[in-house]
Amino acid sequence: MVFNLLDKAYKKIWVPFFGRGLYLFVSFIEGKTPDKKPTYKIDESERASKKN
Repeated sequence: MVFNLLDKAYKKIWVPFFGRGLYLFVSFIEGKTPDKKPTYKIDESERASKKN
């Protein structure tokens, strides 16, 4: 139960929040602007179900 709560919090809050923060600094980190926008989807089952 606690693991599921932490897992969902990581996927729904941590990854998108810090991912967007990193996205803002990519040009400084890599020295170029990103080619495409990130999706922030880290769960394979979510990706597979949305493709079908």
